[in-house]
Amino acid sequence: MQPDESFWDSLVFDGIDDVDVEVVTAAFGTVDVVARGRAAGAVCPDCGRFSGRVHDSYQRRLKDLPLGGQSVVIRLTVRRFICGAGDCPRRTFAEPFAQLTAPPTRASLPGSTASWNT
Repeated sequence: MQPDESFWDSLVFDGIDDVDVEVVTAAFGTVDVVARGRAAGAVCPDCGRFSGRVHDSYQRRLKDLPLGGQSVVIRLTVRRFICGAGDCPRRTFAEPFAQLTAPPTRASLPGSTASWNT
């Protein structure tokens, strides 16, 4: 049985307008959803200038809560845009999916004294 993309689009991404579901497969207790952003561009988080110039893209693998007894994995293609403002310190920035993901962070184990050097 081939899952219906529109069903999963409405179920998993209900209320998230900036994502398109491309392919959904279900096998061995896992639903695999391949999705990408549909916005024409994004706003630079430093200077606020809109950019539609794509630098590259990468794929994030997101695990969602189980649904109907099946694991849900979202493979989200994220674009990196080029900021065209000459005075902006940021050259590229990732497409934001605020309703779907939190920005990647560096964390240590609870109680750990480890720190990250940036």
